[in-house]
Amino acid sequence: MSEGAYLNEHEGSSLTSRRKFLAGSAAALAGGALMAVPGVASAHNPGEPPTDIDMLNYALTLERLEAIFYRRVLDRFGEREFENASIFDGLGNYLRSRTYENFQRISRHEDTHVKTLVDVIKSLGGRPVPRCEYNFGITSVASAVRTAKLLENTGVKAYDGAIAHIERASLLTAGATIATVEARHASYLNLINRDVAFPAAFDNPVAPRRICKTVQEAFITSAPKPYGPYESLTAFCNRLPAVPTPS
Repeated sequence: MSEGAYLNEHEGSSLTSRRKFLAGSAAALAGGALMAVPGVASAHNPGEPPTDIDMLNYALTLERLEAIFYRRVLDRFGEREFENASIFDGLGNYLRSRTYENFQRISRHEDTHVKTLVDVIKSLGGRPVPRCEYNFGITSVASAVRTAKLLENTGVKAYDGAIAHIERASLLTAGATIATVEARHASYLNLINRDVAFPAAFDNPVAPRRICKTVQEAFITSAPKPYGPYESLTAFCNRLPAVPTPS
């Protein structure tokens, strides 16, 4: 089952519109591996190719969004509300009783990813991008679980689409270790949403610029200006690689 197909449920809400927009954009640019781009330019010079710091800030933009999302979900809904949510009916007591604990675990992972990326960017002499203001349209545990599935599956495509643009070998390894954890999150969330946990033999990378812009449109209500070393979030998105495959 494709991502576009399993995200077509529960039509009519503003959350659904954002989910469909993001999923549709991802599906439109799915393809093969991205072309490697040398990371030698200043992180805020729009006339030069994206650097390793640019790509790390791209990952940080996504990880900040995910980290804030899980914090908001856990602040709003407690363990009892998770256990009583009808979205888990028929999944069995084992899965139902552990969803809250697993959301806590995923939240800790995302917080760790944010801290790690910030530290790495600073160690390379870069300036990390700040957090934004977000609207996830969460109205229930069910909507939170569906949005979590979307974010994690998008995260997998985002890392797949970014990793070929990283030049330093050590950063490639670090990015891959985060990407595999995102894939585990996505698999678990697919399962509790009654979707195929591992739907395909290969994941399709998506162009970083498209992911950045669609996430901005779908979930970000405002971003600081300047956006770290960039003029704005929009300028940052426009700086990222625009195609998922070599020309």
